[in-house]
Formats: sequence, structure tokens, C-alpha cells
Amino acid sequence: MIETAGPLFADQPFDAVSTRQIAKAAGVNLSAISYYFENKEGLYRAVFEKIIEDLKPIRVGFGLYLSTNMQAAGDDRQALASIVIKFVNDLLDSVMSPENPRWRMRLIIREMQAPTECFDLVLEGHINVMHDLLGMLVAKISGEPESNPSVKLTTHSILIMCLQYALNEPLVTARMGWKKMGTSEIDIIKSSVTKLVLRTLDLGEYAPEMRAR
Repeated sequence: MIETAGPLFADQPFDAVSTRQIAKAAGVNLSAISYYFENKEGLYRAVFEKIIEDLKPIRVGFGLYLSTNMQAAGDDRQALASIVIKFVNDLLDSVMSPENPRWRMRLIIREMQAPTECFDLVLEGHINVMHDLLGMLVAKISGEPESNPSVKLTTHSILIMCLQYALNEPLVTARMGWKKMGTSEIDIIKSSVTKLVLRTLDLGEYAPEMRAR
């Protein structure tokens, strides 16, 4: 029911999705929703709890990578650039993977635009964690405290820059004249976004392909 309800909630306002519609799409009895989730609101919350759990490997992986490599990098900007490059590439691989259902991001965006009690759930469970982790890296590179508005906004811009390619895949493929979003197309995006992020962080000269110019 969660996997069925998620795309429905992502593509329609909460009030427009009926429990009868969900039950029919999931092939279950209508009473199953109240039995397992109490009501539609409970199912909606369960969808977000599942999304947060599914995204846990991304949070944990990035956290472990940073804890291992940031201290070792010290003030070496080449090493810091390498951390940024890996982050951007790994995040883009994650969000653009065929195994990552696009409805999850659409639903999170819908929740941010019209917040319910689940806004705090996804904010605290995933968004804040990713922002804080990347914010530590941005702060170290810039020499500014993590609480600095510039650090927070730069962090936000980098994350949005990466996520929007998956959210706007039809637009990107249309504007690029691509028939699909395959491995080679994603590689082009990763290269372009990596350069933009490095320049944003004043690390552009540390990208190997840019140093050669």
C-alpha cells in the first residue's frame, strides 16, 4: 500500500487522493488502510517514514566518508576538491539512478510547497542531515562558520543544483536534444555540475580537467 500510495500522493494534492482509490490501486480491501495505518493521514506519514528509511544509506555513506576524509584533508584544497567531486558524483548517481523512484522527490517537493505535519518529519529525518553534512564541508572550504547565512545558502544551492536534474528530467532531455537519460548523458551532467560546484566554492583550479586548460 505504501508503494502504491506514494506516487498517488506525489502527483495529486492530499485531499484529492481517496482511500478507495488507494485500496483499488493496491488491490486490497478498503478496510486494510484503517487496519494497518488507522487512516489516510497515517498512511501518508508511513510513506514519508519509508522514504526516510530508504534514503538512510545516502546519509550514512556521506557522513562516514566526510568523517574519514575531511580531517585527513586538513587545509589541502586539492584534497577538499576531491571530496566535493565525489559528493557531487555520488549524489547525482543516487538521484538519477533508475532504482530511485522519481515520485519520492516529487512528493517531498509537494510537502515543502504545502507543508503538513510530515514536513518536520522529512526535514529532521533527511533534509537537515544532508544540509548539515554538506554545510560542514562548505564551511571548512570557505573558512566561515557553519551558521553563516552564506554557508547555508551555498549549501542549499549546491543540493538544489544536483537534485533538479532528476526532478526535471523531461525538460533536461528535451533541451539537450537527448532521447533518453542514460549513462553517457548522466556523465555529461556530472561533469558539468562538478565544474559549477567547484567554481562556486572557489575550487575550480583544482579540477584536473580544468587545470589542463
